[in-house]
Amino acid sequence: MNRDRLHASLRTLEHFTNDSLSLKHHTPYLSGFHYNRDLLQAAVANTYVETVGNRSDSLYLAIENSTVDATKDSLFSRMPAITKPSRLDEKRCMIAFDYTTEDFYGDRDSLWIHGWTGDHGVTGRYSYLTASIVDKDLRLPAFSIPSPVGNDMPGEVSGILQRMNSITHDIDLVLFDRGFYSRELMLALSGMDIPYLIFVPKNEPVKDELGSMTHGERKIVLHEFSFYRDGHKVTGDTNLAFLKQIYDHRTEEYYDWVFATNVPDMDLEKIIRQYKARWRIETMFRVQDECRIKTRSKDIRVRYFLFAYEQLIESIWYLFYHEEVSFKKFLIELSSVCSTLVENEERRGTTHS
Repeated sequence: MNRDRLHASLRTLEHFTNDSLSLKHHTPYLSGFHYNRDLLQAAVANTYVETVGNRSDSLYLAIENSTVDATKDSLFSRMPAITKPSRLDEKRCMIAFDYTTEDFYGDRDSLWIHGWTGDHGVTGRYSYLTASIVDKDLRLPAFSIPSPVGNDMPGEVSGILQRMNSITHDIDLVLFDRGFYSRELMLALSGMDIPYLIFVPKNEPVKDELGSMTHGERKIVLHEFSFYRDGHKVTGDTNLAFLKQIYDHRTEEYYDWVFATNVPDMDLEKIIRQYKARWRIETMFRVQDECRIKTRSKDIRVRYFLFAYEQLIESIWYLFYHEEVSFKKFLIELSSVCSTLVENEERRGTTHS
């Protein structure tokens, strides 16, 4: 791999850390340049920062003196720069949303730890809402935020989409699974003039409608809805696309599909293929798991910083290296180059704590 390109990738991670933690650039004092070594070594080994280095206390103190918003801003400010060669600012892109989680073992005494069943000792989970670009020639985790217990899902989605304008020229379609089927979200997206496609849960009215259809039939039905917000009745509508017993060539089975969309002329011949693009994000989450940095901290600032750092590593690999090397090989090489740079500086004796 090209050394100059690896150095540029390390600078991106360095600047992310410095901006997240309000550390100075180009300084002999500890900064993202030095913390990269411990963070990358921990990512390679899927272990704790304190296991591989001696600067974990300093790093965690810097994170705990920062804020979640600072990490959000730093992560998002990196994306326009690293995606510039892909010319996303000139393209219409499909975006997929999903929540991903990190297991937690211990007492759930934080509003950031969602309850869980206790299976395999997992007592709770940290949750992150991720927006990913999932066009046919691109699958990129673009931005993630931590999501607390009792989260405002429509507000979280809307906030991320407002920021996405700095990355993409235009949003072609936003994809959601059934967990996002919400009147509040559909109303918010239509108010933002953002086209959406949401997989609809099969409740009784949906089942009844499907039951009245013939094998292979497709149709769109206007669905009006209402709900109360702050004591006032709010009304809206969406289009429900019903597809009865459609053959899936991958599984060789027939399935019923129902989607909600605010695109009135949605092509029902293409709608399933468009939605399936959302499944690419599962691959992204599995790749990020390969560089998981462990921590025992309950502090959401620590958890989110490490998650965002991992996601940025994956984004850099996908944009600049994935056609050349595997993710793990890239990670090992990046860590090795980083260690050499930091060790050379340490031998010169120019670093101060």
